[in-house]
Amino acid sequence: QTLEALEKNELSDQSVLYIYADNLKELATIEQIEDYKKVNEIINRSWKFKQIIIIQRQQNFGSAENLIDGITFVVNKYGKIIVLEDDIVASPFFIHYCNQQLDIYENISNVYSINGYQFDLNLQEFETFLSPLGASSWGWATWADKWSTFERNVEYKSLIQNNKFLTSRFNLADYNYSAMLDNPKSWAIKWYYSVFLRNGLGLFPTQSFINNIGFDGSGENCGYSELSQNLFNLKSTILTRHETINIEYYKKQLDYFTDNSIQKKQPLLNTFLNALRKFKSMLK
Repeated sequence: QTLEALEKNELSDQSVLYIYADNLKELATIEQIEDYKKVNEIINRSWKFKQIIIIQRQQNFGSAENLIDGITFVVNKYGKIIVLEDDIVASPFFIHYCNQQLDIYENISNVYSINGYQFDLNLQEFETFLSPLGASSWGWATWADKWSTFERNVEYKSLIQNNKFLTSRFNLADYNYSAMLDNPKSWAIKWYYSVFLRNGLGLFPTQSFINNIGFDGSGENCGYSELSQNLFNLKSTILTRHETINIEYYKKQLDYFTDNSIQKKQPLLNTFLNALRKFKSMLK
C-alpha cells in the first residue's frame, strides 16, 4: 500500500526511490520467513519511479538502525530527503508538498523538518504553519545540515524527565513523550529530542497528506488503535514562508490530545490517563 500510493504521486516518475530492506532476525519463525519473501517480491516489482535502489541488508539491523543508517546515507548524498516508513500511505501530492516546502525553508536555521501528517483538527481550509512540535516521523522531510544534529545518545534524558518545566515542554499536552525516551527501539523520539534541544520548529499542514496504517497490530512500536486519517488530495499552492509559530494552530494540536475523542482512538493512552487520574485522586 505504501508503494502503490507513492507511485501515484505526481512526481514519482521524477523521483529516486531508495528502499532499505532489513534482513531476518536469527531466530525468525516460519511465518516471518514467508513474510520476508513476500516483502522481497513486492519491492522488486516494476514500480514507476525514475530510479529504484534497493539496499538489501545482509544482517538484521533492527528498525531503528536501519532507518538511521539509511537516512544518513541518502541525505548526505543529496542534501535533502523525504522519508516514509513502510506503514505510511501518502496522498498523490505528498512529494510535491515536501519538495515545495524543502525549497522554501532550506536556509531557515530553526526549521528542522517538513511534516506531512496532521491530526484531525476539524479545519476546512488548507494552510501550513510552524509548530514547536519540531519533528514527526509519519511522512516527513529534512536537510543534511539539520539531520547532522541527530543525537543517538539521549544524554539529557534524566534532566527532561525530572524537571517539571522541561517535561511539560517536551510532552505534547497529555501525550507522555518524555517516557518514550526510555525506549531504545524508537529512533523517532531521538529525532524529536534532537530538535527539542535546539528549540527547533517543524512545518505542518492543517490537513494531512499522510495516513498511518500501522495501528492494526502489525506495527513495530504502534500496537492497535482505530486511528485513521482522511488524506488531503489537492496540490499545495502555498508559497508563503512563515517566520513565527502559529499559536492558534499549535493550540489545536494540543487540544487534540486533551479532547475526549482521542481516547477512543488510542485505548492505551486512555488507560494511562485513567490510571494517572486515579493516582491523583488518591493524593487528594
